[in-house]
Amino acid sequence: MSPDLPAPSGRRYAAHIPLSAIGEAGHARIRAAKVVLVGLGGLGTVAAQYLVGCGIGELLICDFDTVAESNLARQLLYTRKHIGLYKSDVAEPLLSHMNPDVRVSAHRVRVDTEILGNLLPGADLLIDASDNYGTRLAVNNACLEPGLPWVMGACIRMEGQLMLFSPGQPDQPCYRCVYGKAPETLEDCPGAGIFAPVAGMIGTAMAHLALSNLAGLDLPSRLHVLDGQTMNWRQLKVSPDPDCPDCSAIQS
Repeated sequence: MSPDLPAPSGRRYAAHIPLSAIGEAGHARIRAAKVVLVGLGGLGTVAAQYLVGCGIGELLICDFDTVAESNLARQLLYTRKHIGLYKSDVAEPLLSHMNPDVRVSAHRVRVDTEILGNLLPGADLLIDASDNYGTRLAVNNACLEPGLPWVMGACIRMEGQLMLFSPGQPDQPCYRCVYGKAPETLEDCPGAGIFAPVAGMIGTAMAHLALSNLAGLDLPSRLHVLDGQTMNWRQLKVSPDPDCPDCSAIQS
């Protein structure tokens, strides 16, 4: 712990204890959890701050990108002085300073199957806040065999989507079941635009799903879809694809 930081206090988490869905047992599960977070952009930085604020035991953050000025409207962890620096290098000390209860480690890497194989042992959950289909497929496959739950989030323009995947549970779809093949063209935030608060809403909702799962809540498997322009949320039930090349063999 840094010498200029006060000693941690249990009062920090006092508001969780009276909640019947969380309580002492759920809080203890959160405090003991190890989470891997992929992507430190508009979604990941928001989710990370809630995970750290709520006192998870350990957070592994992964990103290979640098901070750009165009990030600052929605990636509020960073400021102008961080432009050009690696996001993982900037985020690690900032998140550690937010809550010295949490062990934060940064990995300046582009996540792939090999790297996930090194990071996932001992993890209780993964959050994918990346912005590309290939990374999500790698995450999907890496989480299938060990049955590791993971949260996916994405946003573009004024729209957002998120879902908690629970591999190993009966009748649960995987990421490939939901999204199939990669589209011909993948839009990105600089090209298509993104309304900054939408990223914040999806990032916060991702943290909610993650922390709820870690606390032991039984969450239904649903794809959550946000229309930020109308402020309308929809929930879609998705069934597993019996012909899915990723999960069908494991599910059988």
